[in-house]
Amino acid sequence: MGSDDIASLSGRAIALHGQGRYAEALDCLHTLETHLKDNPALWSNLGIVYRDSGDLARAEQYLRRVCAARPADPAAHFNLALALLRSGQLREGFREYEWRWQLPQFAEQRRHFTQSLWRGEPLEGRRLLIYSEQGAGDAIQFARYAPLLRAAGAHVIIEMLPHVERLTTWLDGQFEVVNALTPGVEFDLQCPLISLPQRFATEVDSIPPPARFSIPAPEQARWRERTARAGMAVGVVWAGNPRHANDRERSLPPQHLTRFTNQPGVQCWSLQVGPAAANLPAGITNLAEELTDFAATAAAILALDLVITVDTAVAHLAGSLGKPVWLLLAYASDWRWLLGREDTPWYPTMRIFRQQRPGDWDDVIDRVLSANFPPASARHDPAR
Repeated sequence: MGSDDIASLSGRAIALHGQGRYAEALDCLHTLETHLKDNPALWSNLGIVYRDSGDLARAEQYLRRVCAARPADPAAHFNLALALLRSGQLREGFREYEWRWQLPQFAEQRRHFTQSLWRGEPLEGRRLLIYSEQGAGDAIQFARYAPLLRAAGAHVIIEMLPHVERLTTWLDGQFEVVNALTPGVEFDLQCPLISLPQRFATEVDSIPPPARFSIPAPEQARWRERTARAGMAVGVVWAGNPRHANDRERSLPPQHLTRFTNQPGVQCWSLQVGPAAANLPAGITNLAEELTDFAATAAAILALDLVITVDTAVAHLAGSLGKPVWLLLAYASDWRWLLGREDTPWYPTMRIFRQQRPGDWDDVIDRVLSANFPPASARHDPAR
């Protein structure tokens, strides 16, 4: 096989992988494997395709071979991390995930402080800054570690993105909350939020409970009045951040939502913000202009009975609030939702509806509509 044939077959494998045609992509890569011996780049591609196809055991085998051949390669370790985390091997997965800081796609998120990075040493009496490094969903998911740090003796300062800052001031425990532009913040140590599971050696059975947010009573009352209609109040979100690398796969074409609006006794409320909010299907009440930050969205969620959402920050927020939340997942989903489960150890009130075939949202919606909806009285449960 000549170099042009190798390049052509490799390019075809990459294209097929991008289309979710994993078996065909693997056929191409295994054909290459018979001609390219001891090729870490090929092993990496095989590991990634096996990971996305759902064969995590084979993915791990190939990605470990890459790490053994290239022990200083951050991409090799990062790809292994994603496979380990998705398979539930959290302790080793989060350790490998620390290699992210050496990758170009994380370079702009990396912070440079004069204060030392906290690596797990004793915290008694130290002022520790923990800060958001990726999206709002990640910040909400990993804010759960703040009480553990306080229990370990730290004075915890939480730095959040501006649109998550007000919500974080409602975090139970009354933590000091700042954003990147807050002047005069003094601290002794610092740590990014998504490094905290590694510091606490988190495993599936030791994941801390979600962050708890106490929504002020006036906010609750305003939204209960706003959504007071007969029937079940369901919040919907169909699109994530368009800048996310996997957004095309994880976002739901909005026309699928018309099947919810046709259900007797169901009132749909859009929790969608951003450009996608303009593509509002008929029969859904648009709340976009009122959802000015995640604090407003949290108060709105408390007034609803159920949230149905794709993999975006609202899923983490609804799960943290203890609301019934149904998560619609693409076939090759994010590592945090593990594999083959309809539940998640991260959020006890979440139920997962996964694509059984790449790109097939129709089957997902069929299963949602055949599920037992929670009782409408759930919206009146005491706020968390």
